[in-house]
Amino acid sequence: MSDDPRVLVVDDGDRYVELLHALLRDFRYATRCTLEGPCWTCPHREGCTLTHAHDWAEAREVLVRDRSVDVVLLDVRFDLPEQRLLGDAAEPLEDRQRLQGLRILEALRKLRPDLPVVLMTSETAIGLEHAAPLLADEYVTLAGDDAFDAQALASLVNRLVARRRRHDEDDGYVWGSSKAMRDLRHGVITRIRTELPLLVLGETGTGKSALAERVIHGTSARRRGPFVGVDLAALPDTLVASELFGSVKGAFSDAVDRPGRFEQAHGGTLFLDEIGNLPADAQRMLLLALQNGRVTRLGDTRVRDVDVRLVAATHVDLAAKVREGSFRADLYARLNPAMAFALPPLRDRVGDLRELAEALVRRRFADGRPRERLESYQRLVGVDGVARAGFVVGREETPRAGVAFVFSDESWTRMRAHRWPGNLRELEYFLASACLMTLEADLDAAEQGRAGLMGPRLHVAASLVRELLETSWVAPGVEPPRAVGSVAPQPHLKDVARQLERELFERLFAETEGDFEAMAARLLEGDPATNARRVRTRFNQLGLSARELRDGR
Repeated sequence: MSDDPRVLVVDDGDRYVELLHALLRDFRYATRCTLEGPCWTCPHREGCTLTHAHDWAEAREVLVRDRSVDVVLLDVRFDLPEQRLLGDAAEPLEDRQRLQGLRILEALRKLRPDLPVVLMTSETAIGLEHAAPLLADEYVTLAGDDAFDAQALASLVNRLVARRRRHDEDDGYVWGSSKAMRDLRHGVITRIRTELPLLVLGETGTGKSALAERVIHGTSARRRGPFVGVDLAALPDTLVASELFGSVKGAFSDAVDRPGRFEQAHGGTLFLDEIGNLPADAQRMLLLALQNGRVTRLGDTRVRDVDVRLVAATHVDLAAKVREGSFRADLYARLNPAMAFALPPLRDRVGDLRELAEALVRRRFADGRPRERLESYQRLVGVDGVARAGFVVGREETPRAGVAFVFSDESWTRMRAHRWPGNLRELEYFLASACLMTLEADLDAAEQGRAGLMGPRLHVAASLVRELLETSWVAPGVEPPRAVGSVAPQPHLKDVARQLERELFERLFAETEGDFEAMAARLLEGDPATNARRVRTRFNQLGLSARELRDGR
């Protein structure tokens, strides 16, 4: 299959669609118009022969079923009937039509936050650079003196696609589309524009260091400067000060002249992981460095200026440590706790599991020995191109290139129901083990003359998935799930039991984002589909409403 960019055009009629098809002849288009009758703005047509989406409903349908879309080209004005428009019905129809593209953009960002979007318009009065500064990747004019020609437009789209694919191949940060991560993304984008210190909270393994490096540093004005990370939990207390601030020869036994991490991060970002482990003397030195923008190496008298943006992370309650006296109150205030944000645990973003799994499998086989073994396998089964691994569930279509590791529907249900106490770190280890063991077993079988070599689709055994998920994982601060909550006194014990059961179902519904198969896997043994029907029936019997729970009512 071609690697030409796959484009989704969203426009209510022919105005830009014909022009884009003419300008971008070598691109592939994501969908065909689904209208049975004429297009809204081209009534002379008996249906539309151009590949594009007319409104948000059609665009959403494409984006849900087709994850290979590389970029979206989105018109701003939509002259559609009121019932096909997003937005507040109380808003004047003209305003809803004039800025409909921005409403679609907001909805699209919630569904696919990582997908590049180009806004198109010929109405310069709209002021796109002010209307959606945090949402659109680029803005183009397709009419007038400033209109893009074919070469300029193709170059723009290719640049966005290349950046996204490079971002994927380099294991760019995966936001996902869960509500928890949408809220986090908005908060991060707001905060990273400042030069103030940032505090990142979250359980162990939730990806705090990746967020600090790829998002906070990688998208800031300091991205051309160094990113220096220090894991304070891995350093003995006696070495923390010299590691951060440097030393001169003779400062202590075996000391040598060397800069500390503050100096190394000059002009960039310094990331201090597990800052709750910082010993008292280093806390004082860190406070002075933040206040004055200067550091002094251990054993030296020379003061050195440093220009560093500090990002700190912890999985502990720093405010509690302040109250107990083990962490300085003035340093805590300097870390800017009012602007802190917390990474959600994986169990609270189960809707992102698929996207995370795809990225982690791809990254695992990107280099080193895993890549070499995958290259060997691809040569043996006749798969052309660079070594590339994909994640597939059930009978889904194999990705465009490389080898797909196929997890059965049963395995996927188990994965979605798993609590993931080790968060992203546990998911990464699990996927690496499952995929590498499957690959090696198939290669060994082929080398020994047995069957082996399953082709571009390598099936991961459900028994292996079950065994790996049952392996013990202990993560600090994560309690096992509890079925018992607190309820108000009831007239009868059966009423108490019913109320507890309602609480359990409500919590499981929230944790699995309304996936009844995943809920069933937590509660029952046996066939997931059959059990899902039983759980759904009991859910309704308890007087619960899926729609109301999703809407937060």
